[in-house]
Amino acid sequence: MGRFHAGIVATTLLAGTAAAQQAGPADPAAELRRGFEEVAGWVSRSADLVPADQYGYRPTEGVRTFGQLIAHIADSYVWYCAQASGRNVEWSDAIEKAGGDKAALVQKLKDATGACNTAYAGSGRLSPLIGNIGHTNLHYGNIITYLRMMGMVPPSS
Repeated sequence: MGRFHAGIVATTLLAGTAAAQQAGPADPAAELRRGFEEVAGWVSRSADLVPADQYGYRPTEGVRTFGQLIAHIADSYVWYCAQASGRNVEWSDAIEKAGGDKAALVQKLKDATGACNTAYAGSGRLSPLIGNIGHTNLHYGNIITYLRMMGMVPPSS
């Protein structure tokens, strides 16, 4: 995510709602945590919603299957939240490359989400945490499209 997009995400997250602004200054770390919890919850509920036999669903050639998309999000959580925790790790698509069935991918997503929850609870570097929310929202948009094409209602609807 470029600096411009990260800045837009940060501004949006930190602006909060009108009611929150009237209540007083926002706690940036708490706002980031809430933002992550919301979109990560939608991704997790989507992963649970899709039947195991639909994890290979691919709307068109050249895009990830639903299972690969869930795995990619898990890989991104590992990278962004390690970066936020101060560990200089290289990007890895190990979860996506390993593949697996629904049960395995849901567990990997759950584990990666747990690691991110720890990063959001601590005093980690904000830039990777903001980038993680932006990246997750981007791919949740993909998930919404996949779910609609499979005749399902996205959790955020």
